[in-house]
Amino acid sequence: MAQEKVTRQELRDMHIGQTRIFTLTEPKKVTSAKVTAKQLKDEKEGEWLVKPDYDACAVSVTRIK
Repeated sequence: MAQEKVTRQELRDMHIGQTRIFTLTEPKKVTSAKVTAKQLKDEKEGEWLVKPDYDACAVSVTRIK
């Protein structure tokens, strides 16, 4: 099921080592998810490994800190 966006709260709620795959409604949202994870890292709220898949309009996110 595709969702509109990846929220900051969804990223904060992830446990270290947890991986989630978010299916989004359009490819631009994949870039937005990457930016959101980077912003939270810059604000020292954690660290995430983001693997985009633009063809599938999806992003794999793993919390690493």
